[in-house]
Amino acid sequence: MTTFRLLKNGVEAFPAMVQAVEHAALSIALEMYIIVDDNTGRLFREHLIGAAKRGIPVQVLVDAWGSWNLPDVFWDDLRTAGGTVRWFHPLLKGLFPFRNHRKLLLVDDQVAYIGGMNIADEYYHGAHGELPWRDNVLEISGLEVARLRRSFLRMWDKADPPYRRLFHWLSNKHRLRTVTGTVVRFLESGPENPMQPVRHAYRQTVQNAVKNIDLAMSYFYPHGRMLLALKHAVRRGVRVRLLFTRKIDMAVARWAAHGLYGRLLRAGIEVWEYEPTVMHAKLAIADETVVVGSANLDIRSGKINHELVALVTDASIAAKARSDFEDDLIHSHRVHLKDWERRPLIQKLKERISYFLLARTDIYVARLEMARKMR
Repeated sequence: MTTFRLLKNGVEAFPAMVQAVEHAALSIALEMYIIVDDNTGRLFREHLIGAAKRGIPVQVLVDAWGSWNLPDVFWDDLRTAGGTVRWFHPLLKGLFPFRNHRKLLLVDDQVAYIGGMNIADEYYHGAHGELPWRDNVLEISGLEVARLRRSFLRMWDKADPPYRRLFHWLSNKHRLRTVTGTVVRFLESGPENPMQPVRHAYRQTVQNAVKNIDLAMSYFYPHGRMLLALKHAVRRGVRVRLLFTRKIDMAVARWAAHGLYGRLLRAGIEVWEYEPTVMHAKLAIADETVVVGSANLDIRSGKINHELVALVTDASIAAKARSDFEDDLIHSHRVHLKDWERRPLIQKLKERISYFLLARTDIYVARLEMARKMR
């Protein structure tokens, strides 16, 4: 039987993740976009070291761009204890646009944590006097979690030199037992996957909704088909609410999302902005289906980054997610079309330029890099 817990913010997620590491008996695999050398990063590292000293195989995969300011010596004690650390796409070796944005902790192939949180003070107790960022992690326990081992190992091998990738392929390293399930689907995407399953999963979830759609997204400049699906949902009588962040760590992303507000509001979609702190969640709730993971509804997550999400159809998880969403709305400001149309011209220019940079230039650079890689 597969069970779920939707954990709200780092105050719930990190203690649960640390406890899982402490009780590991067979293996630990950690895949993270950002790990910071701060109190939270060092706390997590110490628990990984403790597990390695107990003889538990510990594998850590860190994105080289997301954790660009994390020195490699940060991992020396873990390596000494027997753990293994790899950097995904080191910056000096090219492939700069293609990042591993996934966030996964897999323990004993039986418990997994998937969500939007990185390992840093911002997500736990807060940094620089600010409140902790708003985010979610989904805890999944049961046999179906074993499927994530194969997903992790594929990314692990991508961080290998080419000759070692060939060796792993020849040795059939990834022919692991998979478990077929219907309650949860694990979806991964990356620049080499033309099917773009994560983006399609979000759109399919929206298209299947009959009552309510609630989206909480930190970065939002999606493909046109997603915008169309949201508009069609409103025409079917579905209530659609989008929750974005007023505070953000990347201003250009906020301006790009702002450029879409007019179209959303005119279509009858409710737009809200979360005010207390940075809303970093990547969460979709459509009736009794929940999508949670690392992927934003933006062009980069859809086509460029490596992403991982879980799609769960479960009434209790959907109810918990929607309850949290309602609580977040209490601390949010609703955007109204009349007020929005009165914004100054300089803001409109920022929106157009930002959207062009993120939705057009980003893709262009990624395609050039992919073409160079294929030569």
